[in-house]
Amino acid sequence: MNKRALAVGPVRGTHAALRGAARMVVWLLEAATVLIERHRQRHSLAALDDRLLRDVGLSRVDVSRECEKPFWRD
Repeated sequence: MNKRALAVGPVRGTHAALRGAARMVVWLLEAATVLIERHRQRHSLAALDDRLLRDVGLSRVDVSRECEKPFWRD
């Protein structure tokens, strides 16, 4: 094995590990974005008055059930 082969081997492994870590960070950010958006939507839904809820076909009970869900549940 020559010096070049030794130098390139660990670098390739490092780059692969960095790509894997970058994918994990992107996945975590996307998941956090979904959870934050879900929380925001439920908060907005709870703020609607009964007239608007009727317009979209929901009752106060429907809204209460939805808002009682933890943010990680769909």
